[in-house]
Amino acid sequence: MSVYNDPRKVLSMHSIVVQSPLLKKMLENVLKGYPGVTVGLQRLEFSGKFEPLIHRWTELENAIEVLKTTVDEKSKEERYDDSLRRCKLSAFQALTRSSEDSDDKLKLKHAQLLQELLASEFKNVIDSSQDMKVKGVMTYEYLWTLFQPGSMVYNRQEGQDRVFKLSSAKYGIDRDGNHVFWLTLIYVDWDGTRFGTNKVNVNIPEYNGTRPISSLPAFPFDYHSSKSELKEKLIARGAKVESYAGSHYRAYEGMGWRMNNCGGKDKYSIRGRIVVDTYGWNRFMPNWAVFVTPFHVKDVSTISGIPPPPGGGFDPDGLYDDNDAYDDDGGMPLDGHFADEDEKTQRQPLTEEQKLICTHLLRGYSLKEKLWLNIFVNAVQEISFNTRAFESLVLPENQKELILGFTATQQAYRSTFDDVIEGKGRGIILLLCGPPGVGKTLTAESVAEEMKVPLYMMSAGDLGLDPRHIENKLQGILDMAQRWGAIVLLDEADVFLEERSLHELERNKLVSIFLRILEYYEGIMFLTTNRVSTFDQAFQSRIHISLDYKELSIDSRKVVWQNFLKQHNSAQAAVRERGLKVSASTIKSDVDNDEARKKHLACTMPHTITDREVDALSLMNMNGRQIKNVLKTAQLLASRKGEGLGHGHVMTVLDVTQHLHNATRENERTRASIFS
Repeated sequence: MSVYNDPRKVLSMHSIVVQSPLLKKMLENVLKGYPGVTVGLQRLEFSGKFEPLIHRWTELENAIEVLKTTVDEKSKEERYDDSLRRCKLSAFQALTRSSEDSDDKLKLKHAQLLQELLASEFKNVIDSSQDMKVKGVMTYEYLWTLFQPGSMVYNRQEGQDRVFKLSSAKYGIDRDGNHVFWLTLIYVDWDGTRFGTNKVNVNIPEYNGTRPISSLPAFPFDYHSSKSELKEKLIARGAKVESYAGSHYRAYEGMGWRMNNCGGKDKYSIRGRIVVDTYGWNRFMPNWAVFVTPFHVKDVSTISGIPPPPGGGFDPDGLYDDNDAYDDDGGMPLDGHFADEDEKTQRQPLTEEQKLICTHLLRGYSLKEKLWLNIFVNAVQEISFNTRAFESLVLPENQKELILGFTATQQAYRSTFDDVIEGKGRGIILLLCGPPGVGKTLTAESVAEEMKVPLYMMSAGDLGLDPRHIENKLQGILDMAQRWGAIVLLDEADVFLEERSLHELERNKLVSIFLRILEYYEGIMFLTTNRVSTFDQAFQSRIHISLDYKELSIDSRKVVWQNFLKQHNSAQAAVRERGLKVSASTIKSDVDNDEARKKHLACTMPHTITDREVDALSLMNMNGRQIKNVLKTAQLLASRKGEGLGHGHVMTVLDVTQHLHNATRENERTRASIFS
């Protein structure tokens, strides 16, 4: 049969066994760091395509050339008959030197024999591969000569530039039976308690002829056209990933994704606050938990030469058997439980190489979508907190001071007080009751903003009404909030906290669940309601502070009007500074352009509502939400007319929506007559 597509050869070399200690000593430097090769073995054997020796062919040639030069120089010295006498060497020194010279000559002879043996068998492979590498191209047949284990490999994943360390490479087939060249790549990831390595498989489909190396789906990083700039960029990204080790409250604007049950990716567009927390991901998403192999473990054990799926999760290429059980530190947590992040040992900073091959993903929780997602580290941003949120809250100053002081103190010292039973009664529950639109929800939001902690807004829709599932959901939410030091807001809590009766057993279960779980909650929770009279009596002992929000007074309404008008001016100024964005399709001439800019300038001017007009508006019986809606609608009307916000726009909106306020007052009079 032909060998390596050369019809002239009918026999091939099966293996080479190196027994010469001198040759092994030289090969130690040539093959240093090559994965899977231990030169010091008594029986050093190479077989197959002799990849280690072919990959390090240049190093082998250089080592032989250096050894040959050394032997030639020593041979010149030996030509002088009286060289030993002139150097005044002792007999022992002369004997030692003679022995060393003899060893070098024998080592050279063995090395040249190995070189000639390999060259006779692989001359075409070596010459063709070297020629194509110089020209920056490669055939599918010789791809194995391009990828040397331990080298850096460039690849794009999810639209992101990535660099990996090559673990191994071999020819094979994909799930559809197509011939491919498999690359097993190593990268650095964070599992919530430590950094370590993980593996991913990438393939290069079979192709005909030659292709530019840099056009392959994956190729050695040395062939990248912007290697220096990209290396600096990826190291900076790796440093950012390292800085997010632990739990962090941040803003995010970009794409997030998670695996679905069918093995695909469900993608979400996220714009809002998140909590970066891989430890929490592992705890609350155990089916997709991230596990890594510690850096001190050289390699992950494999089954039939195939590494375990990355992160112990989804296998994108169908290479893994779910029943396989591999024995290494990266498969499951020790003794089945997660490491305690509070007791982790001192973590060493990542090296530049580790940052270079670090993952581009973080794991975090989107507070708005209420989802655990994989997120892109470069889309994570610092939060711009609203420093005036609590200040804008329309409440008596002593009441505001009580709320903020109580919650902030509880946050700092919640672990110092305990009940008779450990872990019981450490939390704080605040009940905010009153009519709609008086600032109940805004109070919780403002406190969270002032304290710069996450706010988890919970409603009946998040928990459902099935008692069989609601307990697990509620407990999971409170565990997350407690872990992050977040404030929980249960808006419109009536449905879960309503007084129990003898006839509604299902709802009684919901109330009982809340009563029990709140007793052991160790964080801060705000409950809002406008039906406090229907609360179950058992909740009274569990509520630490209860605040009754009255209807807004005239002075309070005036402050609300003024606050919203200030926000309007600030928003208009920001829009005016950004300028007008126009497109060629809408602006057909310079005259149209000028008109559009004048209209934009007029629309973004400050409001023209006077203090006297604000006083008149505050006499109307409206709550804060209604005032905000009126101003928002009036601003839209002013923009439509190309004008700045004025009193006339507000009055137009009030005239149109007056029937809503009349209906509300009629309902209030009806209720008053019934219960009087």
